Amino acid sequence: MRFNLARLLEEPVGSKTSFDIDQPQEQLAEDLFVQFVQGTVEFTRTNRGIFGEGPLHSQVQLECARCLETFSQPINFHLEAQFGLPPIEPQQGTIFPIGVKGILDLTDALREQILLALPMRPLCRPDCRGLGLCIECGKNLNEGACDCVQEIVDPRLVGLKELL
Repeated sequence: MRFNLARLLEEPVGSKTSFDIDQPQEQLAEDLFVQFVQGTVEFTRTNRGIFGEGPLHSQVQLECARCLETFSQPINFHLEAQFGLPPIEPQQGTIFPIGVKGILDLTDALREQILLALPMRPLCRPDCRGLGLCIECGKNLNEGACDCVQEIVDPRLVGLKELL
């Protein structure tokens, strides 16, 4: 997602412009695929470059931490990123570079904000039972109970059962 902000860079400090974002599927990195990104980002000219902020909504593909199935997770986050002109001096916080001719690439800032907004343990649904497969028939227990009769045996008595 690239924006030409050369005109804003020529404006005085405090000048603003905003862009509506309605981006379809995009691979933000090897580890992050978004189905869409929507929202509005307001760019403000600062003495260090440009500050971008705005509420965004996205949907990402995640793997359930319990059953390992892939599912879609909606993500709401607030983008706040500082963009600077090269050369960028190491400072406190992250400053993303503004490219040649005032082209600002929002991809790295979006990737960072989306990764921070992801849940620590993504679940396909709150009642997911994990890799719950019946040991007798192999039915996925997330889809419902099976008809097998399972005998619960105390693990300390397994040796005695084998003798019978």
